[in-house]
Amino acid sequence: MMTIAAATADTPKLFPIRSRTGTAAFHLSTEAVDWSYEDIDAMTPVDAVMFMAQVRWGSTTEMPCPHCNTVARHYWTINQRRWKCACCGKRFSVTSGTVFADRKLPLTKILKIIFSWANGASGKPALQLRRDWKVSYPTVFTLLHKLREGLLRGFNTGMLCGVHEMDGMDINGRRHREKRNRPQGGGTKKDGPKIPTHLLKPRVPPEGAEVQGPPVPPKFDKKKRQPADRRILLVMRQRGVAKKQGGVATRIAVALQETKQSVTAMATRFASTESHIMSDEDPSYAAFERLFAEHLTVCHSKEFSTPEGTNNNLAESFNWRMRRGAEGIYLSPSCKYTADYAAEMAWREDARRMSTGARLRGLLSTVLQVGLSLWWRGYTHGRHRTYEFLVEGDQPAKGRGRPKGARQKLPR
Repeated sequence: MMTIAAATADTPKLFPIRSRTGTAAFHLSTEAVDWSYEDIDAMTPVDAVMFMAQVRWGSTTEMPCPHCNTVARHYWTINQRRWKCACCGKRFSVTSGTVFADRKLPLTKILKIIFSWANGASGKPALQLRRDWKVSYPTVFTLLHKLREGLLRGFNTGMLCGVHEMDGMDINGRRHREKRNRPQGGGTKKDGPKIPTHLLKPRVPPEGAEVQGPPVPPKFDKKKRQPADRRILLVMRQRGVAKKQGGVATRIAVALQETKQSVTAMATRFASTESHIMSDEDPSYAAFERLFAEHLTVCHSKEFSTPEGTNNNLAESFNWRMRRGAEGIYLSPSCKYTADYAAEMAWREDARRMSTGARLRGLLSTVLQVGLSLWWRGYTHGRHRTYEFLVEGDQPAKGRGRPKGARQKLPR
């Protein structure tokens, strides 16, 4: 008769369930949700203006005039929902001089769209928001990119000092020409997995033929085989001081290659010389020992973290969120706007433990401080950004949309 111990030993074990983290516990708490659509629905147009004024200027009575920068108690006109400057006499609204200038949507509807977009874990596509709020696709597409512009110009800035984790990931570059019409993954053959070609012994040449050398290594001449739209997304995350706090600040940059020059330029832009940086064993980070107070590495082929706690798991967490957004939600954004989407994901990482109301206020506070939109004013009229942001230097880039003047053909 089989004993209970023997039966337990022979029973296959289930995959271990991931332990609940502090972030998951926060999202299940009552403090995580302090703002909802009902609060925005209860707003009158005047309430929406006062809410935006409080977020932008910190006051609903005193603010700087966008035209002459005079800080005073300007004259409020409730019918127009605008102010008249007490100095220059010009009128301005709560969105004057911001990325939302010359808006046509009601302010309450803009708040609803932004609130819905901000609550996504890895973003929400413009097509879904178009269906949810019954607006045209160019309108919501431009609105979301104005938010990303505000994050790229206002959030992804500033020097960090402390313990940072740094890593790079491949983004874009799908190599579709090599994979098209070819089965991917495992097949249905029962012979087992095939041995890779580069591991096989070279064939013995026929008698009298010239003897060939060893087979070519698998990574030989890799750069020439890389797709033209492949980019490297570099990320730096600062560790929090408190226990189990995780990352508290995130900075991103896009590079053509993960070289010594690119990673050094990114690190010196965002990290002070007193910083302690942790990275993987890539040789491009070797120069950090002379530039910063300390540089520690972890060999990922052996371990995720050293016994002393050296790892870059916070940077890997950002890579996971970015890949999920790029491949599962936004469906491979173009290289020209990779930095914009990465700035969005960096903000989502840092705002993961903020309540819904604090997240909305923090997002609006950052976006409203960068001034007028530089890249999305007149986008629907053909005025597009003609370059992409790279560590090596901005380079010209073309869009992937329809050519100017082309009409969309709808199916019958």
